Amino acid sequence: MQQILRNLLFAILVITFSTACNRSKKPQASVHPKSDTVVLNKDEVVFISPSDNSIESLKKKHGDNFYTIADDANNYFAEAASYLDSSKVSYKNFDDNKVIVFNKNNKVVKIPRHTSPWYVIFYKNGKYETLDMINVKEDYARFFNDSGPVDGDNLNIKHIIDSIARKKYYVVKEQECDINTDGFDDKIIVFGYNGDINTQDPATKIAPVALLINEQNKGYKVLVNGNIYPNNFGDAFKRLAVKNNFFTIELMNEIPDEYLSEKFITFKFNEATKEVILSKYGENISWSDGRKDEIRCSDSDFGMILYKEYDSNTIKAKCDK
Repeated sequence: MQQILRNLLFAILVITFSTACNRSKKPQASVHPKSDTVVLNKDEVVFISPSDNSIESLKKKHGDNFYTIADDANNYFAEAASYLDSSKVSYKNFDDNKVIVFNKNNKVVKIPRHTSPWYVIFYKNGKYETLDMINVKEDYARFFNDSGPVDGDNLNIKHIIDSIARKKYYVVKEQECDINTDGFDDKIIVFGYNGDINTQDPATKIAPVALLINEQNKGYKVLVNGNIYPNNFGDAFKRLAVKNNFFTIELMNEIPDEYLSEKFITFKFNEATKEVILSKYGENISWSDGRKDEIRCSDSDFGMILYKEYDSNTIKAKCDK
């Protein structure tokens, strides 16, 4: 009897999820209903849920806990759908049998699955993120405002900060500058994770650093990077230095009786491309036995890396090339 009730409950959850998602306001005529491939070409919000085969695998893997997981997913989706509906944002729903792709530089790029069976895809201008559905409201504001102009008065600066910070981060450093040297004040805001850092937990290894570029007092172009620190090494923020169209983020890390590491990550505004790019990377390592190591590389070594694409976890490999 209990198993029958569980199956009935899950059937209701699946019907609710599918019905709600199909309230999408964007026409889907561009995607053939029998096609296994979905091509994204505009700003898109796409919810992915397990197919029938995936559901059976999940039941075998999680047993009775599967129904609790499915119930939680339905609740998160209901909250996400309510927010998107209230904001008049359209969305689509597919199961994980679909292959989700987009075109970039005349190449077809496949979007990999998320680790969660129920997840959401954000897509915009050749960029995408796959995320769980726990914080869709906050993640939507962060992703889709990431490169768009935002009203530039002080009230909305606070709104930008709050939309990035949510309840997970706090402001460590906020500094005015003129990174594109146009005479209008820009801002760099360094956030800190509002909790303990656990190098085994990916969620604790992100503390965004946001760059707000003032577009002649008409709004802000907001660039956010969550891959600078704490990163896989558990680096701590030390200092922010700004000079003309350059700014440097200094990090440090110390393992007692092993080493002390200082990292210097310098970005600049490229006047030719109107982009903020990585200019230099450096690291000083002092070992407990007296040895010292240095790493120095610049854009002549690693090429053009946009601010939003910089990753502290992979930069050393690019320097070694």
